[in-house]
Amino acid sequence: MINDAFPLPKFVTFENATIAKEFLGVSTENSLKVQGIARPEDEQQVQQLVQWANEHEVTLVPLSSPSGNRRHGLAGLKDAPFVVLDMSKMSRVIHADGEDAIAIIEPGVTFPEFDAQLQKHNLRSIKPFLPRASKSVLACYLEREPTTLPNEHWDSTDPLASLSLTMGSGESFRTGGAALYEDLDEALKNGARQMMASGPIGTDYTRVMLGSQGTLGVTSWASIYCQRIPSIEQGFLYGAEDVTTLISIVRHLALHQLGAQYFMLSRVQLAAALAKDSTHFAELHQLFGKDAMPAWYLYVNIASRDVLPEESMQWQLADLSSLVDTLPVTTISQQYPSYLAELEARLSTPSKEFYKDVPCGTHTEVFCITQMSKVANLVNLAQNLLADLSDVQVGFYLQPMIQGTNCHLDISLFHTDEQTTQLADIEMQLVKVLADNGGFFSRPYGKWSEDAFARNETIVPHLRRVKDIFDPAGILSPGKLCY
Repeated sequence: MINDAFPLPKFVTFENATIAKEFLGVSTENSLKVQGIARPEDEQQVQQLVQWANEHEVTLVPLSSPSGNRRHGLAGLKDAPFVVLDMSKMSRVIHADGEDAIAIIEPGVTFPEFDAQLQKHNLRSIKPFLPRASKSVLACYLEREPTTLPNEHWDSTDPLASLSLTMGSGESFRTGGAALYEDLDEALKNGARQMMASGPIGTDYTRVMLGSQGTLGVTSWASIYCQRIPSIEQGFLYGAEDVTTLISIVRHLALHQLGAQYFMLSRVQLAAALAKDSTHFAELHQLFGKDAMPAWYLYVNIASRDVLPEESMQWQLADLSSLVDTLPVTTISQQYPSYLAELEARLSTPSKEFYKDVPCGTHTEVFCITQMSKVANLVNLAQNLLADLSDVQVGFYLQPMIQGTNCHLDISLFHTDEQTTQLADIEMQLVKVLADNGGFFSRPYGKWSEDAFARNETIVPHLRRVKDIFDPAGILSPGKLCY
């Protein structure tokens, strides 16, 4: 615990438990044993702070977003005292390069801040689906949150490249192309770009860090691939009663490399994505039912770059139209253009509040990844399990990944705070049903990890060995995952 026997290093801003709980978005009566909050301002301070924590056996929990709900950042922590390591003061866009479409950022950079800098270089960030405005860009990528550009998603590390980090041991370490130069400014001056994720030598340390939930090291900066702003782009919103109809379109988009963004939403999830507040959500939900809107929706953004943009758009639109015309699909963007316009506005400009908390005040979510060939069955199983829920709206978001070879399945239960406890059992039942039928929990938060690692016990000792290498004293986020 923090006391006069081992005060924090004087260069680190430290604030008390009350302020720390306010930062975490929890009440002062919450049982979290948070001792305070430390706010380093550069990489050297991060390293010295981690070394201090090792010396005095102080637990650190790294968080990057400057504000907002921390449900994932706090999930699964041991019931023990800890200090929040707030990385949000480190919020520089260090470098952006329009030629190579790459940037270097610190963990406190949010999507609006990132896009404001990227626009100067004719670039924009590669986003997950509707992040809140205060969400850390780097936290999204380190947690492997799926982005809405599956045709630009070649590997599970994308769009992340190299990292500069402090391991739990207090040692500094750089991965991939970042390891080629000790001094970043010198590297940039000499034209070096940190575009390679794997390495040093043959080990892909970036991949080791992904999904570790702050248990292995603390990232001070990273290189990020960005999207070149298209010369021409046009969005479409299609509707169908059967999700398999839209999945067939997605397979075609992936195979022929059509479009930039595409994803699928259920009717409830679309209403949540468009809603301005809880009243608007209720109105949209009622209106969708009154207008006999389809049960499922596919958003597709067709885009062309600088080389022959008109010709590129022409063949892509013709290809998409020839497929859609043969299927039982409604072009929602023609019938209700305002829905498309609002959705695209939200895709480009994140809202202050996380969209899942707008309909009813809070939500419970369960997500996994699976093959495209299995996702429709998982949707059906989840719908059957949740069919008898009362006073809870259930939404589905399906995001194709890695060239459309697999799919992120995200199930949201929109409800009030009072219903949270009673839905805990349903949440774990849903986890079990999905895992039993081909769902893989690559990002297991909280109690999900118990089920995920119980299904593959042979990997647990190896992961614990990795933990011992990177964080031998176990000071970083103990209790998360399987260690």
